[in-house]
Amino acid sequence: MPAVSEQFKTYHDFASASLTDIYGGRLSKAYKVTANHLESGVWLNQGGKGESLNFLWQRLPWDAQLSPVNAVVSGDFDGDGKVELVLAQNHETNWIETGIWRGNPGCHLEWDGKGFQVIPHLASGILMHHDTKSLLTIDANGDGLMDVLAAPNSRPLLLFSNQKK
Repeated sequence: MPAVSEQFKTYHDFASASLTDIYGGRLSKAYKVTANHLESGVWLNQGGKGESLNFLWQRLPWDAQLSPVNAVVSGDFDGDGKVELVLAQNHETNWIETGIWRGNPGCHLEWDGKGFQVIPHLASGILMHHDTKSLLTIDANGDGLMDVLAAPNSRPLLLFSNQKK
């Protein structure tokens, strides 16, 4: 917001300001919504049909909460029959008043029957340090295994080649 940089000459001045100081009369005219949960999770299909369809909210582990999730792909990447998720995270293109959210270089999770567990970066090989906006599963080398293609914002594509056999 250009007006912010004109109104507040230093980061300290901006950080010390109230929302009313920043937005003035525009704040009272703003559309307001309420959020009950600010966490990342998945809806699990518990079965049923039609109006009886039943879903259960499953909060993702703490590691997945460290920065916003921009994209997710699912599959059985290691061939053990369990569903896994790969999350693209981080957000570097925010407004000045919110800063950047760079808390997790992507996350690889596996379902254990009760919830998703984190697969450490060293074990999974999934590392996306930048503002990644899109993920795609692809068999890039024709070996029958799902690889993950990641698209960081304004950077070259990343290919995570599945090495599990």
